[in-house]
Amino acid sequence: MEQLVLIQEVGAYSERQYNRQDGTTEYFKSRGMTMKHGGDTFYGEMTGDYASKNRDTQYAANTPYIVKGAWKHRTWQDQQGQMRHENTFYITDIQAL
Repeated sequence: MEQLVLIQEVGAYSERQYNRQDGTTEYFKSRGMTMKHGGDTFYGEMTGDYASKNRDTQYAANTPYIVKGAWKHRTWQDQQGQMRHENTFYITDIQAL
């Protein structure tokens, strides 16, 4: 997906440690932002090396950007047995106009 957006808010870069299934330690790297496209407001997240490369990049609020990324969907069952759904937008590229 590619969209023209206005950035509303940019979060700080973060790294969260976790243990992989093979027992090795890994870090989940991310940086999220809230964006607006027309009447829609949504949250997107840079992850991995792309987040690391852009950890200190300054993004101007209410300035147009072209954002590229992919939507991912996951389904899970909550504690009450209800099926739940979540959509997440992963940013793969963002460029100022």
